Formats: sequence, C-alpha cells, structure tokens
Amino acid sequence: MRVTNNTYPDTLLRHLQRITKQMNTLQEQAANGQRITNISEDSAAGNRILDMQEEKGKITQYTKNAHRAQNINNTTISQLQNFIKISDRINEIATLADDLKGPDGLHAYAEEVNELIEHALQSANAKFNGEYIFGGITSGSEPFAVNEDANGKIQDPDGAGAGLAVTYVGAAEGPEFHLSESGKVAPFTEGTTNQQFADFINRMVELRDALEGGGQNAVTTNMREGFEDSEDELIFALSRQGSVQLRIEFDLNLNQERFTELEENISAEADVDLTQTIVRLTQIQNAYQASLQSAGQVLNSSLLDYV
Repeated sequence: MRVTNNTYPDTLLRHLQRITKQMNTLQEQAANGQRITNISEDSAAGNRILDMQEEKGKITQYTKNAHRAQNINNTTISQLQNFIKISDRINEIATLADDLKGPDGLHAYAEEVNELIEHALQSANAKFNGEYIFGGITSGSEPFAVNEDANGKIQDPDGAGAGLAVTYVGAAEGPEFHLSESGKVAPFTEGTTNQQFADFINRMVELRDALEGGGQNAVTTNMREGFEDSEDELIFALSRQGSVQLRIEFDLNLNQERFTELEENISAEADVDLTQTIVRLTQIQNAYQASLQSAGQVLNSSLLDYV
C-alpha cells in the first residue's frame, strides 16, 4: 500500500486535536468542578440529575407551605393562649363574686369583665398577613359578627339576653397545605371550635350583665358550669393546635433531610473528582508534549540522515 508524504502529518494532526480536546475538557472540569454540563455527555446520569432537581423543586414548595402553615398555627396558638388567660380570670371572678354582697363590688367586676370581653373579641377577630385566622376559607371578612348598642358596648340585640351578642359567621373549615406528596395539614381551627369561642364570649356578656344588676346570687351555678365547659374546650383546642405544630415540624425535618440527600446525590452524579481530574490532566499534557517532541524529530528527518 502506498503511503503519501502527508499521511504522517495528517495522522499526527488528528492525534494532537484529540489530545487537545481532552485537555480542554479536563481543564473545564477542573475549573467549574462539574463532570456533566450537558445531558449528551452522560444521558443516564443527566436524566437522573433532572429527576432529582425536579424533586428538589417540589420539596422547596412543600417547605414554603410548611413555613406558612407554621406561622398561621403559631398565631392561632398565641390567640388561644390569650383566650385561656381570659378564661382563667373569668372563672376567678365568677367564684369571687359570690362573696360580695354590695353592688359596688359587683359593678367593679362587671367593668373588668367588659374589658375582658373586648380583649376576647380582639383575639377572635385576629389577623395574620391580612387574613382572619379564625375565618376558615372565608378569611377576608371578620368571622365574628358583633352586636353593639348606641355607645359601642357589646350587647345582645334586645339587651335582655334573648339574642346573641356575638355570632360566628365564618366557614366550617379552613384551607389545607400540602407538606409532601401525600401529606397535608390544616393549621386553622374548625368551624365548630370557632363557634365555641363565640359561646364563651356570649357567656361573658351574660356574666357582665348579671354583675351590673348588682343583685345577690348574680352568678348562677349554670354560669360557672358554662365557663368550666368553655375552659375545657379552649384547652382541647390548644392541644389540637399543639399536635398540628408537631406534625409541621416533623414534615419540615423530613423535607430538609430529603433535600440534603438529593443535593448529595446530585453532587455525586455531576461533580468531578478534582484530584483524579488533575492527575489525568497532567498525564494528557505530558502525552501532548511527548507527541510534539516525537513529531519534531520525525518531521525534521530526511534521507540524508541515513546516508
């Protein structure tokens, strides 16, 4: 077979181009730390990376949902704790009022109860980020409708106990938040629980009106039993929100662990072994230099060298 004069130079050029491409690839990997920059470089690993990045995106959204649910739940817990503090004082007043015989002492308690009613209503219509936390899915309007007299005093419609001073007009349930593919949580209290808050405030109105009357035995046994029931309901509601808080924290930790695991797996697929890359780059550079030296010796040779 005839070998032309250009055969060796052409072969050498292709060899040097191949080595140069390898050096450029290794230099780029050493510079950015990435073994894969395009899926075409390793389609199997590239597809695995894309799947894991998609899962990371979902976990990021779940984490945002969890933080929002946590903030709502924290606000709910705070307002429930306010309710319980008010309830504790109301139960004290309902007990202490029995020992008072004069109207002046009863009127003083009535004024305090009136202040507590106002505080309870503030908690009932509390907001978080512009939304009423006890309104359920209808969080854009006040969930507790209030009847007031001409002086702004919270009162039942006819002032004689025939109607309700406070009425729950919110939704039966609140929105849920997805914390994972299959898990979701409702950080809002249910409508039945919110109705109990209204019942508690109406009992307070009844107590205040009885104390304002100044008569003996103003606080009845039924009143005291009603406040005991309200206290039990408030404590149960607080316990329920505490369980919700634990659930949210549990899912947040799971999501964080999974997110970290995905980052490590993506790094294992995409990141380059820097030490190995540098060693390989040095080997390729040495081979390149050796090829150049060998080519120089061959291309500089002539027939006269062999005469």
